[in-house]
Amino acid sequence: MGRITLVGTVHKERGSCNEGELIRILETIGPEVIFEEIRPSDFETHYRDKSRHTLEMRAITTYLKVRPARQVPVDDYEMPESFGRNMWSLDQFVESRSREYYAALDAIFQMTSEFGFRYLNSPDYVAHIKRSDQLFEETVCKCGSDDQKELLSMFNAQLRRRENAMMENVYGFCRTSTFTEGVFLVGAAHMSFIVEGIESRMRQEFGLVDWKIWSRP
Repeated sequence: MGRITLVGTVHKERGSCNEGELIRILETIGPEVIFEEIRPSDFETHYRDKSRHTLEMRAITTYLKVRPARQVPVDDYEMPESFGRNMWSLDQFVESRSREYYAALDAIFQMTSEFGFRYLNSPDYVAHIKRSDQLFEETVCKCGSDDQKELLSMFNAQLRRRENAMMENVYGFCRTSTFTEGVFLVGAAHMSFIVEGIESRMRQEFGLVDWKIWSRP
């Protein structure tokens, strides 16, 4: 049975969340399989075009220079093309209407920058992101138009489907492949739902995967 270490990340470097720190995490884990939050259809072009590299991609590229590992892109759920633009607009609306939400978001950014991956993979981060999500939804429900409320509902449903798809792709690989040590690098904002999915699947498919949540020694 292979072990997978779940590591919450950010896609852009931010203070202590930087390439060097993530490389050190990878070197400590020593994965022979790396599950990545990237679309299989984008994999070749994104890795070929360095201007499109995320923080995770840069760290993985450096890690692979000293230790070979199999890369498995797992983010294959197709979100509607307009969703990113629409959600950015909704986020701007909420920030303009809720000082509390803006302050909560700013605190998360500051703590991410100061404490890095240790914070992103802590219960504190999970609690803070849940609170910011709550404030976001409360603001939309209280101040938003019917269209904005519908957009938020659709986004939440799409996000859950995307996260479920990533988990299914990880498990699909594990059902057909043998490995000892793996790592799943995923945006920290997905961590709460991913952990819930892991707990559910460990009950359903006991003995298939041994999961570990990364924490700094």
